[in-house]
Amino acid sequence: MKFATFLYQPEPAEGFDMNFYRIKPESGTVGKPNPQMYTNIAVFGDNALAAQHPEWISVSADGPAFRSNKKFNLRWDVLCMTNPEVREYNLKLIEECARKTPGISISSQHFAEHAFCTCPRCVELWRKSGLNWVDWRAKTVIEFLAEVRERVVGKPLFVNCLPDPVLGKVRFGYDFDAMAEYADYFVVPMFSKAYPTPWYWETIARAFKSILKKPMFVNFYVRGPGETWETVAPHRQIMTVATRAARTGIDGIIFLAEKAQWIREFQKKVVEDKEWRKELEGYGGDEVLELFSRWEKLF
Repeated sequence: MKFATFLYQPEPAEGFDMNFYRIKPESGTVGKPNPQMYTNIAVFGDNALAAQHPEWISVSADGPAFRSNKKFNLRWDVLCMTNPEVREYNLKLIEECARKTPGISISSQHFAEHAFCTCPRCVELWRKSGLNWVDWRAKTVIEFLAEVRERVVGKPLFVNCLPDPVLGKVRFGYDFDAMAEYADYFVVPMFSKAYPTPWYWETIARAFKSILKKPMFVNFYVRGPGETWETVAPHRQIMTVATRAARTGIDGIIFLAEKAQWIREFQKKVVEDKEWRKELEGYGGDEVLELFSRWEKLF
């Protein structure tokens, strides 16, 4: 099992197999590649481009894919994924980062939700395809993923999938089997500010592991931008959910934080809490407990 971080700043954290830098999160800001870190790029989720070009937003009969549209669970503004300007902008960034960093991770590389996109361009492409609505959207996602794969040469490609193993194709255009032809790894974000019931997260991890045909990581939330230790899950909850998820057969765990300092503080809490580490023995997540033990060398 591999362990990694998912950071908003280009400083790697110690004690992990790899570090991901969110060079372009869904806010739309873009940083500079760090050759020591894998690069994550949010594609069609882009608040900055949506503000600059609202005409590029993905649309539906129930309104556009702005965060303000309460009819959908939209965490960021989502641009139309057939928009040629948006596609080329992101593909160029992906190619540039692939040349300079160890590997690429992409997220929000899918449709906003089940009702998107019904702009004239998408409707025309759908009609010309001769496919039904769901299959056309899945084909569109795959075609973009194929273009990404062409830009990421000789480097691993991590593809993030929102945590719905049942309706992923209907909602987002995920054809997991077809996606496996291009992805080297899948990543399932399981972000929450609390993990009081690890059984649910364990169930989702087990479901994805049973259907994905490439190795998969899960990604847990430690401390994101704008948070304090009082507004996020206690370290014991994160320790528990990671240990419980590990026994499902997943291939890796990623920990999200704004910066390496928050990861280091989390590691210290884990190392000092010998009582809870002992409590987690016997669950079947020994590789996670071994990671926690290795962190002792950092302090």
